Amino acid sequence: MRGAARDEGNGVKAREAFQEMLADLVQAVQAAGIYPEEHHRVQEPLSRLHRRVKTEAKRLRGLNVGFLGDQVVIDQFPFRSATRAFERLTRRMAARGIEKVAFGEGISLQELRRFVRYVARPSVARPDEPWRSVAFGKIDGVDEAPALPTVPDGRLSAPQALDGAASVLKDLLHSLSRESRGGDVEDGKDIVAAVMKGLREEEYLIDRMIRMQSQDDYTIAHSLNVCVMVVAQASRMGLPDPILRDIGLAALLHDIGKELVPGEILAKPGKLDDEEFAKVSLHPAFGAIHLRKLSLGSELPMIVSFEHHMRYDRTGYPEARFPDALHPASLVTQVADVYDALRTYRPYREKFDKETALSILRDGRGTEFDPRFLDDFVAMVSEEP
Repeated sequence: MRGAARDEGNGVKAREAFQEMLADLVQAVQAAGIYPEEHHRVQEPLSRLHRRVKTEAKRLRGLNVGFLGDQVVIDQFPFRSATRAFERLTRRMAARGIEKVAFGEGISLQELRRFVRYVARPSVARPDEPWRSVAFGKIDGVDEAPALPTVPDGRLSAPQALDGAASVLKDLLHSLSRESRGGDVEDGKDIVAAVMKGLREEEYLIDRMIRMQSQDDYTIAHSLNVCVMVVAQASRMGLPDPILRDIGLAALLHDIGKELVPGEILAKPGKLDDEEFAKVSLHPAFGAIHLRKLSLGSELPMIVSFEHHMRYDRTGYPEARFPDALHPASLVTQVADVYDALRTYRPYREKFDKETALSILRDGRGTEFDPRFLDDFVAMVSEEP
């Protein structure tokens, strides 16, 4: 009896250790998808993961992890998806063709880091390097690492600097809209930093993001695209980095109020009726009220959320009941917001090409849009192919 109890206790301890290991793997892969390799949000879970994998691989003389649909099996212990981040990990593994991973006793931190990076961002992995203590692939043959996957259907892959940003942003908007705290807003600031980095390193980033957007959740892709364009335009104005970060965060969160609008209205394939439009038109106020509760380090996200549908001539919504001019960040966000919407396919209409979209913007010059910011935006976008 004592032996059975001891075995049961060991099993419980093993399961807890595997669960902690899996949580570190989920966190490390998510972080590696957006943050630089040296960022502490990557290094901390990766270091923990390495210690746990090495310990268990030594204890078991090799550690096997299986990925079967929404289930992960570690040494015969099954774990089912419990969080969105967990679900994303299983989807990533399926997309990479990985059903089983075998870790050897000699797994190094460097090789584990390379594997995590491969799962998170396969476009930047180096397939020519041999795998020494990691093997992965289909369950019926994991003795070799598979070739890097190509992007299906000729679709564009995410720009390197922003690979993984959409997934993190989706969780960020969801958590901020439901919790009266600002702790997770650091993720938003890091996305803005990645946007700034991408604009400096990748040519024609705006056009590439626009052409990618139909592949992702509309609100998420739209928020990310608006952020890219607003930061790019603000950079042209010579604003310092701290101001760019505040403006970028405001643009990134400008539509957070839509998280509080019924999903069936946002997903409706046809034109909204008057009652539905009235509910959607509340999202700037919803967003501002909610952002006001959070510790964001700046009031700009709240201001931009409230003002981004107010037009230059003071029409639009919510109704402008104050004499002060709209904030310049709101006016810049407004132009990018409309341009991205015009360039996006929606179930009730086709997307517009660049020239048609710019023509529509010009028609609103001096009424819907501030002429200064509109002209600068048109010039900026016209420079892209």
